[in-house]
Amino acid sequence: MQAAIEARRSGLLTYGITPPKASFSPEKRREVAHKQSERIRALPIDGLVIYDLQDESERTPEARPFPFLETVEPLDYAYRDLASLTLPKVTYCCVAKHDRASLSARLERIRAHAGLCTFVGAASRRQPASLRLPDAYALHRESFADVPLGGVLIAERHGATPGEDERVVRKMRDGCSFFITQAVYSVVASKNVLSDLYYRAQASNQPLPPILVTLSPCGSLKTLQFMRWLGISAPRWLENELTHAQDILETSLRICSDILADLAEFCRSKHIPLGCNVESVSLRKEEIDASVELVHRAHRLLGR
Repeated sequence: MQAAIEARRSGLLTYGITPPKASFSPEKRREVAHKQSERIRALPIDGLVIYDLQDESERTPEARPFPFLETVEPLDYAYRDLASLTLPKVTYCCVAKHDRASLSARLERIRAHAGLCTFVGAASRRQPASLRLPDAYALHRESFADVPLGGVLIAERHGATPGEDERVVRKMRDGCSFFITQAVYSVVASKNVLSDLYYRAQASNQPLPPILVTLSPCGSLKTLQFMRWLGISAPRWLENELTHAQDILETSLRICSDILADLAEFCRSKHIPLGCNVESVSLRKEEIDASVELVHRAHRLLGR
């Protein structure tokens, strides 16, 4: 995966998961890890993304549809519980929870496992932060530049206050060699930021890194509500399609496939190295199975 990132190749495909609940017993955690390992091992992917969850309640006054539950530390889950999975692992890191020493220790551990990392900032300005994102980038640049670093791209943020393209270019200067988007349900918002980013990079003769668009199956109206709570934008027509669908999960899979096909064609004409990250963040078997099906659809759509 690192070689593909360095070569700025299109078509990268990853699978994103959340670690199990911290309250699980060691036996239960091993059981979950075994099931996930068996499922992931059979997928045609280049790497595994493991999220570092934050309680984002301070970001919005709206009630959280699902309660926030602490999860197992992502690095422990990646390199201890999922040690049998030898594919590259991209671990997210919420830098606000760390100081310089603890972030250095994390990056040392990732380096030892030839892993990749994605930094995430505080969920809101009100959240206490031991380390700010610019400081984390500086530490990476000074001492861990050999650890592939990813950034987060949020198309919806560009629509509300244009400037996400500028933030992406700044993160590239800070050392980010690939980007993973927030879950996408708005093709227009994604095309807007990708277009602005393309022309900004072209003006400065700067090649773009791989951008992995995240697709997330939606199997219930409550999941749709949670996506909205997270700030994921869905056009009104799309919400109507999901709300009134006889089979919301199958409709969601079709829409996600159409989104990827549209964005892949758009990026192909501009030589933007587009890839895909399929999320599996639900505990419901139907949605987990749907994420597996979506990986195979993405695999075909990306022409792999």
